[in-house]
Amino acid sequence: MKTTISPFPSELQIGNPTICDNFAIVPLLNTNDSHPDYFTLDEGLDASLFEVEELDGGASVNDILFRNQSDKFALLFEGEEFLGAMQNRILNVSIFVTPKTKQTIPVSCVEAGRWRHQHRQRSKQRFKAANRMHYARGRAFENQAVSASLDSNHEYRSDQSGVWRDISLKSSRMKAHSPSSASDAMYVSAESKTEDYLKSFKHAPNQVGSVFLIDGEVSGLELFATEATHKRMIQKLVRSYALDAIDLAMTRPKGAVEPTSKSTKEQCLAATEEFTNRLKSSWTKRFDGVCVGENYRLKDDHLTGGALVHEERVLHLCAFALDPELSSAEVHATH
Repeated sequence: MKTTISPFPSELQIGNPTICDNFAIVPLLNTNDSHPDYFTLDEGLDASLFEVEELDGGASVNDILFRNQSDKFALLFEGEEFLGAMQNRILNVSIFVTPKTKQTIPVSCVEAGRWRHQHRQRSKQRFKAANRMHYARGRAFENQAVSASLDSNHEYRSDQSGVWRDISLKSSRMKAHSPSSASDAMYVSAESKTEDYLKSFKHAPNQVGSVFLIDGEVSGLELFATEATHKRMIQKLVRSYALDAIDLAMTRPKGAVEPTSKSTKEQCLAATEEFTNRLKSSWTKRFDGVCVGENYRLKDDHLTGGALVHEERVLHLCAFALDPELSSAEVHATH
């Protein structure tokens, strides 16, 4: 059903940008903060309240099993990466899981060359959480594929072969080799530069979201229900968007002028305002969430995204800029 929601609380404010090389973050602020009434993935796993493993009846590339053994909801975010088990996976959509329940969750594989456990002991065969999200450009393509799948079959499925192809192309550009074709190798190869970014970008008071810019252009936006959740997620997100910033810097043609002129604070603010205004007026469609809540798909010619909403509260909204110069044929060839 086509509908409209306001992705941003009316009191949301745009904060002061921070810029490091070709990467910038603009904070989204809300002084009317609330406390989380849920556990995030890292919180639940660290407290041994969550378990994530292959399906009970036999492993499946595009589904895994999540157990919430706590007395709170579990909030999992689109693009979070699960390491281990038979192969590394990423979550296709943000999910709100009820207490004391188990849930099959839709995922995509980001390690094409492995289909085996690395440990014999069952407790070591479970997934652990990565310290990052999937890289933002990959999430943008996957987000589009999930929206298309929802339109055609009402399933939260990605284009798995496209995910593998995209990882292969990016790994080749970044000269990051993995024996199992795991996206993990790219984060390892870029770790030193990523640490520089992590030192530059910090969570600000009242910050509930961020807009990420690369080469002066908006790459994506992440908005959470509470300041505490954003503070917990910001380093994962910096690692995600940083990989794209590093990729673009590495593959820029020799002799090309770096687009530093686009990375002034004024231009970052102008780009942010343009993107958020476009997002507010984007076409939206509502679907039932994987467990509870509703999932809104957001898109126009220049962006794609999704929002998880429960009881009229936006728990997570992510939106990614699309390159308007990229033709549909080129998108198909890339993905």
